[in-house]
Amino acid sequence: MQLEYLKTANSLAMWIGCIPGVALVIVQAYLFMMRAWKTGPKMGVPVERMKQAASSALIASIGPSIVVVSGMFSLLASVGGPLSWMRLAFIGSVMYELPTAERAAMFCGSTLGTDNMTQDAFATAAWMMTLGCLGWILISALFTDRMEVLRDKIAGGSMDAVQALTAGGGIGGFAYMVAMRCLPFNPMSSNLWACVAAGAFTLWLNMYMKKNPTAKWAQQFGMTISMFFGMAVGAIAIFIA
Repeated sequence: MQLEYLKTANSLAMWIGCIPGVALVIVQAYLFMMRAWKTGPKMGVPVERMKQAASSALIASIGPSIVVVSGMFSLLASVGGPLSWMRLAFIGSVMYELPTAERAAMFCGSTLGTDNMTQDAFATAAWMMTLGCLGWILISALFTDRMEVLRDKIAGGSMDAVQALTAGGGIGGFAYMVAMRCLPFNPMSSNLWACVAAGAFTLWLNMYMKKNPTAKWAQQFGMTISMFFGMAVGAIAIFIA
């Protein structure tokens, strides 16, 4: 039997209210793609290289997309289809959305996904999920152009320094996310084994590509394969533990 609040969560009104947000994301992606496609040739980028980049980006997006979809199932049962669809279209992280909804329900004296979840608690969860992420959206909107100026000042006008700074930022971001899942150290942690397996496979893949620079499958599918390999090892570690 469907919980009472989920009738509202999956109602036609919620679908109609969430469609514009998802449509905005699709339109924005289309506009960025078209702008890039027009600007590339002006910058001297061959059309063939642009096609290769588009193909590689499409393939590389498969892994993260499946992770989002798999996370959506848990959110789907808690806050309904429309809100899950809209929120993950914007943020794409069930690691933010689900804990936020759970905390909102707790503050209202309810438990997410149970029969004591009220309409008010659901409305509070929807507002918290939406408002809680405004911080980084506002920072990106207001300070992105200034970040580039700051980066150039730090690099001192050196393109080598800019490339090193950009690469270092990416490595630092991924290292932080890995550390969050691997610390404190627990040899039986499925997260630890997933990270180690994905990292080891990526290292092997880089060595393989150095010996076989024409291997297109490694360039296009490498990241996706690494993610799936890490997920598979992590899942096996859960059953072993």
